[in-house]
Amino acid sequence: MQERAAYEQQEQATESDADHAFEAVFAKYRNTFFKIASTFESDPDLRQDLLQEILLSVWRAMARFRGESSVRTYVYRVAYNRALNYVANQCRLPKHQELDDSRIRHQPAAEHLPDANQRIDRLMSAIRQLPVIQRQLVTLTLEGLSYAEISEVTGLTANNVGVKLHRAKTDLRKLMEKSNE
Repeated sequence: MQERAAYEQQEQATESDADHAFEAVFAKYRNTFFKIASTFESDPDLRQDLLQEILLSVWRAMARFRGESSVRTYVYRVAYNRALNYVANQCRLPKHQELDDSRIRHQPAAEHLPDANQRIDRLMSAIRQLPVIQRQLVTLTLEGLSYAEISEVTGLTANNVGVKLHRAKTDLRKLMEKSNE
C-alpha cells in the first residue's frame, strides 16, 4: 500500500514538473509556435488547429525530455514533426473548399495594409510554396538557429543543411521576384 502511494506521489510530481516545464517553454517560444503554424498553413482556422496540435504535442513531449539536446532544439523538433505530420494528413484530404462569402467581405483591401504587412504576407506566401523541407529550413533560419541546431532538429548533416538552405533561398528569391511582377 505504501509503495503504491509513493508511486502515485512520484507520478504527480513528474506531471507537475512537466507542466512547469511546458509553461516555461510556452512563454519563451509562443511566437515561434505561431510562426511554424503560419509557415505550414495559410487558412486562419486551420492554422489555429495546427497551433493547438503543436502545443499539445510539445506539452506531451516535455515529460519525455531527457536533456540529450538543448530544450530549444527538442521543442523545435517536436513542433516540426507535428507540423510535418499535419501536412502529410492534409495531403490525404480532398482539395475542395466551400466558398465563404464572409471571408471575402472581411478581407481588407491591399491598399489598406501597411507596406511591412504586405511584405510579410508575400514572404509567408512564398515560403508556403516551397517544398516542406525547404520551408522547414527557411523558418528555422529565420528563427536564428545555427546549421548545427537545424541539423539536430531535422536529422540532416550540417553540410546538407547548408546546401539545401542555399537552394531554398534561391527558390524563395525566385518566388518573391515572381510575386513582385
